[in-house]
This record gives sequence, C-alpha cells and structure tokens, in this order.
Amino acid sequence: MEFPLHTYLNKLRADGAPPDYRDALYRNAQPLAERGLPVILTLGHLAHVTNVSYAILLGIVKRNTDPYRVFSIKKRNGNKRFICVPEPLLLYVQRWIHTFILSNNYSLGLLSNNATAYMPNSSHVKNAKRHVGASWLVKLDITSFFESVSERQVYHVFRKLGYRAQVAFCFARLCTRVMPRPQDMRFYCGTKRWKTGRKRKYLSTETMGHLPQGAPTSPMLANLICANIDTELQVIAQRKGLVYTRYADDLIFSGHFDDRSGAVAHCAKVSSIISKNGFSINSQKTSISKNGGRKIVTGLSVDGSKVLLPRSYKDKIRQELYYIGKNGLSDHCLRTGQKNQLPYLLHLDGKIRYIKSVEPTLGKKLEEQFNDIFPDFTAIKLLI
Repeated sequence: MEFPLHTYLNKLRADGAPPDYRDALYRNAQPLAERGLPVILTLGHLAHVTNVSYAILLGIVKRNTDPYRVFSIKKRNGNKRFICVPEPLLLYVQRWIHTFILSNNYSLGLLSNNATAYMPNSSHVKNAKRHVGASWLVKLDITSFFESVSERQVYHVFRKLGYRAQVAFCFARLCTRVMPRPQDMRFYCGTKRWKTGRKRKYLSTETMGHLPQGAPTSPMLANLICANIDTELQVIAQRKGLVYTRYADDLIFSGHFDDRSGAVAHCAKVSSIISKNGFSINSQKTSISKNGGRKIVTGLSVDGSKVLLPRSYKDKIRQELYYIGKNGLSDHCLRTGQKNQLPYLLHLDGKIRYIKSVEPTLGKKLEEQFNDIFPDFTAIKLLI
C-alpha cells in the first residue's frame, strides 16, 4: 500500500484549506512520507484509513473498556502464561499498524542484527546456527518480557518513527493494555514508569499500560524497544570475542571464557544492563555450559559442527513410529492415552516435517517410514 504525501496536499488545496494549515500538515507529514511510513495525523485520520469507527478507537484510547479476551496456559514450570487476544476491530487495527508501520523498511532498519525473532526471514534455526561450535554457551532469560514494556516506551517508539506526540500517544494506547489494579503489583512497587502521575478515580488514568502477549504489534514493538539493549550487549560481546543474539526474551552468548568465574561475571554485567533498561533477568533460567556440557539454543543442539535436534526429541518420534508399526494406531493411542487419532497423526506428521526442516536426511527417512504405515494420509489431509 502506498501513502503518497501529495494525495493529502492536493485534497486540502482543492477543499480550500488555508495555506498556514497546509504548511503545518506538510511539516508533520513530510518526515513520514520520506520514510515510507503511513501519514497519520490524528486518531480520526487513522479511523478513516482503517475504516474502523472513531468512537470505538477513542474508547480504547481513553481506556473506557478492556478490549481483550484473557486466558492462561500452563508453562513447563507449572506457572501460568497469560494470553491477551484483542477483540476483532482492535485486532484489525493492530495488524494494520504491524504491517504498514512496524514492518516498514525504515522501522526494520532500526533493529539490531542481533535480534533474531519476529523478523522477516528469521527463525530459531538461524539463531542457533550462529552459536554452533562454541566452547562456552551462556543463556539468560528476561522475566515477563512483554509485560515489562511500559506504555511510555511504546510511545517513544512511535515518536522516534516521526509521528506527532498526539498520534504516538494514540498508537501507544492502541498497542498496550492496562492490567486490572488488584493484579498489577507494579503499581505498588514505587516504579514511576508504571504510573501516570494523575490522581483520578478511574484505574485507566492511574496505571500505565504494557505490551499484551497475544497482540500482533507486541513482538515488533518489543524488538524496537530492545534495539538499544542489543547495541549495548553487542559492544560488550565484541570486547570479549563473543557471539550475541537475542531471540525474543532469550539472550544467548557463545565463545570462550578462561573459566567459570569469567562467565559468571559476564552474566552479572548483562543483568546490570538489562536492569538499567527496565527489565530483569530470571536467575533460575540462567545457564552456563562449556565443552562436554549439553548446549541447547532455542530448542536445538549446537554441540557439534552443525545444528541438530536434541537426541531425546528424535528418539521419541522413532519410538512412536516403531510402536504404531508394531501394534497398530488404535492400540498405540489406547496405550498412550490419545483419545483422538486424527489430531494425534497430524501432530506427529508436523513433528516429522519439523525434523526434516532441521535435519533433512533423518526427516526424509522418518517421513518415508510414516508414509509406509499410512499410505493414504496425504489424501486424508487434503480433505480436512
């Protein structure tokens, strides 16, 4: 979609808009147009471009409603991860912002090469490949990554892109969510960046919003906000001859340390930088591996000369195919507690295709074994 500046200027000229008004519009619109970004000058303008009611957008900006459906999923450690799904109209606007603003070439140019998640043509496999063959591997995890990003930080992203303060404020409100006051411990911890400084009786004017996990705008906004962090961490990595990547909230450093104390000191330095930027490190997930230890990056083994899937993952698939071939699908599903055979087969097929994407030779062998057991499965998938 193109957003030519003269489209706006010619319309204003034809409508007889005063020259001073046209000049003011030009000054605000020109930087955006030069960067290939959509020229959005007011919330009403955004409503017109997206064809979403101004009243609906204004209600969201004013925090009159909570336009998200929130549910939780269980994490491996037993804790809960809360997913916030935007209502359809807000979802549409967020997708528009993601496509035309946050994924614009200018916006992508602001990102660090060390960010390997949510980027065009990026993948966890490419992320892992950058750490293959290292003698040491250090991994750190940012606690509550999206929820730790304040509305203020989001506002400054849109300001940096060139949007007027009022428009940046509206974008920030449309891309963030206010957590209900009783659940939001940040409001009580004394951190100023989570408070508006206004004493109103309404919750929405007292508490700053955060990036909701589940909104299409959150990943790229988080990447843009972390661009400065990535730059700082890359500097200290280069000084020590380390390779650094960030896959969402996973910080990975690989290379050589003289001893474990050097790796621990490096973790302390990274934690200090992260803390300075308003995040915190989950110390329980920090890991240090050296030669002889198991090195896993974004679910992939980087111990040898190339990226491989963990042996346990591959062995489980081999075992499943063996028992299905030996005992039949019905008996296998009964023994393993699988109630629905078709979803189970689709899931197994997906795992084999994933193996094929990482380890083509093994994946092809498993795929052939699967097709020998279920010769009609491809035809069945076409009917689903």
